[in-house]
Amino acid sequence: MSDQTAEPPLSARELILTLMDSTRARALGAGYLITAAALFDMDPGSVRVALARLVREGSLVGAGRGRYALGSRAGTLHTLVQNWARAENSLVVWEGDWLTVLVGHLARSNKSVVRGNERALSLFGFAEMAAGVWVRPANLARSLDQVRADLLELGLVPGSLCARVGELAPADSLDPASLWQTDALERRYRENLRLLEESTARLGGLDDSAAARETLLLGRAVTRHILLDPLLPDALVDAAARRRMIESMQAYDRLGKAYWREFFSRHGEGTAQNPAA
Repeated sequence: MSDQTAEPPLSARELILTLMDSTRARALGAGYLITAAALFDMDPGSVRVALARLVREGSLVGAGRGRYALGSRAGTLHTLVQNWARAENSLVVWEGDWLTVLVGHLARSNKSVVRGNERALSLFGFAEMAAGVWVRPANLARSLDQVRADLLELGLVPGSLCARVGELAPADSLDPASLWQTDALERRYRENLRLLEESTARLGGLDDSAAARETLLLGRAVTRHILLDPLLPDALVDAAARRRMIESMQAYDRLGKAYWREFFSRHGEGTAQNPAA
């Protein structure tokens, strides 16, 4: 599928966390993870190295001989990733106000700090309106203090200032279509819907392993788009198309988990540990 070629390569680390995040089982065995990784042409050594690193950083913990469970190191980013299917639930009706973050007064000599700011703000749908001035519609179901706390956890420098603004002058100083490339967003919604529909129709002709692989790769691409979407209100973008894309991805996710259930039943350690149940 051509749309997937633009995605960064799937790493052993990402695959492990994807399978861990989708499970209701308390733990998964290294053998199962290695078998699953083979579907993506990953060698066992890369899986073992990724497991060791994830344990060292606290993302995974040992859960018996050769078994692993998610660790306690989870924060705002982990929550955002986990909650892609409920992205629309994080929104309220937009009344025309803007959330603003000011970082222009901070030194820009530390490039890692600048990148951390930009990453945190972009993950929350902010766009840079002017040098050091970031904005987004105030349609998030969070208080200003909650937004700032989440941004700080994601890497925003503590000296940043946050505000809720009711008016901007001149009014045309903020161009949503340019700041958020709304035409490109809407094309992406339509393209993802098409890819999901075509894949769903094709899966019945694939064996279960190939279907499991395809659903994970396409699901990864679409959910990444959902996670990076600025979640603009209806007044600024075709939000109905975004909602249709998310609903289609929810159905596709359920279908993909069914294929992974079948894969686990053949390669796992018993249905009691089914990662997709």
